Amino acid sequence: MQENLRTTTTEKRRIFMVGCGVVAPGASNLREFLEEVWSQKAALLPEETLNGAFLVGKPKFDFANYRNWICERHTPNKYTQLAEKSGENVQMAIGATIDAITQTPGLEKALKDLDSRVAICMGSGLGDLNLVFEEGRNWEQALWNWNHFWAAPQRNAACKAYLNGESNFPEVPQNPEELPVDSRERMNAWAKWDAFWAKETPLLKDFVSEFSAIEGAPMGSDVATDKLKLIRAKAKACKQLQEKYACPTPPWESVSPNLLWNLPNAPAAQISMLLGIHGSTWNANGACATFGLLLNEAIQKIHAGQAEVAIIGTVDNTPPPQVVSAFYSARVLATGQKVGTPLCEMRGTHVAGGACVWIVASEETLKKYKLQHLDVEIMGCGVSSDAEHIITPSLEGPKLAIRSAIQDAGIDSKTIHSWDLHATGTPGDFSELRLIEEFVPRETVISARKGIFGHGMGSNGGWELTAQLLGPKHDATKFVIPPSGIPASSVHSTISSLPRRFALDKPVSVEPSQDGLLCGKLSMGVGGITSCVIARVTQQNQN
Repeated sequence: MQENLRTTTTEKRRIFMVGCGVVAPGASNLREFLEEVWSQKAALLPEETLNGAFLVGKPKFDFANYRNWICERHTPNKYTQLAEKSGENVQMAIGATIDAITQTPGLEKALKDLDSRVAICMGSGLGDLNLVFEEGRNWEQALWNWNHFWAAPQRNAACKAYLNGESNFPEVPQNPEELPVDSRERMNAWAKWDAFWAKETPLLKDFVSEFSAIEGAPMGSDVATDKLKLIRAKAKACKQLQEKYACPTPPWESVSPNLLWNLPNAPAAQISMLLGIHGSTWNANGACATFGLLLNEAIQKIHAGQAEVAIIGTVDNTPPPQVVSAFYSARVLATGQKVGTPLCEMRGTHVAGGACVWIVASEETLKKYKLQHLDVEIMGCGVSSDAEHIITPSLEGPKLAIRSAIQDAGIDSKTIHSWDLHATGTPGDFSELRLIEEFVPRETVISARKGIFGHGMGSNGGWELTAQLLGPKHDATKFVIPPSGIPASSVHSTISSLPRRFALDKPVSVEPSQDGLLCGKLSMGVGGITSCVIARVTQQNQN
């Protein structure tokens, strides 16, 4: 482990992006992502589970593409373990991180050398809901089978006696046989009926008693060697117990431990294990403002000298139909086969999944390890809460985040060249343009990109910042900002009448200042949390 680079002063440090990995609808890496930004083609597909009534953004991703990288650094069973036990969120976070690391020569070695001086934080808008829903379904099915087995009259004397009119029980649920066949009411009644009678059979009590005796077996004198033996002995005994009673799998055995291996902090933890670095790992959630929140925490750690490098990222499942339905019920989701575009019909946006990972480092670290940055300097961040409404942003809440970011960056807001909106294709788009009026000059180019990739609950801020900062093409005299994919003819009249300069369906040229292209990005999350990022695109490498 090398010398500690911790600063001894509170002087603000310069921080640069040294790696970026993206998984998004239609894009499995950064190159494909930027190509899609410039192509303006919406990467949204019908959700067949909901009869194609909604478009969703399904991430383009194959974990097998990272097999060789993982196997070269670990035993082959490491990849197999991750493939079998990790959910989509963990796998996409790993893939995007590997892509980010391999972009910059020498970065992987520097990360290992810095070791505990590397902080890792991964966030998610909603977590690995697909895994949660899957295990929930497994539990419900197993519980149904379990109770139905023990409640059956042929093995439940109490139920049999009641049905034969030989005994009375207080508060017995309605008999499902009295309800219409194939009705939902009948299904619900069966669940209540079975749960009631399962508790009345001595056979189940005998089973539980024997099960408890098996699981209560003590550990031997040598914990290190006896642990595995005891686990195997218990598993064998439990299997024999089920065979003895000829019963279904108990519900407590129906849920995979993968539910634990994919807790919110699992993406960060798995990345630390793959890289073999010992810096802090944690999870943070700021809804749609998550990426800016993570970036703010990362640069604070670097400014404070608590870290030299931070790996930050966000990840979102392929949108499950339950989430699409919730967005629809909240009346913020575009319906039908037509793409809902920001600034236009105000029909809402589309839910999307994917990941975005950035690696940021202090200037001292770049010089020490001779690392090339990606032409992006993180100038400042700001975070605030509305303290007003769960879903409708206020004006003053986001303004606090913008002011904080501008102050942190130490800039004059009149010098901002590019500003990216959160813009979800709702009336909030107009409100957002009103709230930036006092900060963003009218010459500034305004972009809004959710019409291309949709709305990743945690990752949209990362996607949009990446498009804004790594998307522009430039030479010695100008930057060319990529279009937002918004047909100019479709922009709502209330917005098109504003004296603003928008990047719509055509690229926009900007003459930068001597220091490069100064950019601002606002993200507003459910719950009222807002994050704002100020960054500068440098002209170190002309493209």
